[in-house]
Amino acid sequence: MAVALGKRYKEDSSGIELLCIKAGDCNLKIDGKGMEELQPKVLPSAD
Repeated sequence: MAVALGKRYKEDSSGIELLCIKAGDCNLKIDGKGMEELQPKVLPSAD
């Protein structure tokens, strides 16, 4: 699994969330469960 710089990853059962600060090829797992990439949060416009 390739991780991307600046992306957030989360494992649901433990609630752990990571922010990737270095891109690379690795397996992000906690207790044998893979982590999923979170989608960016949509912020309200500043009109």
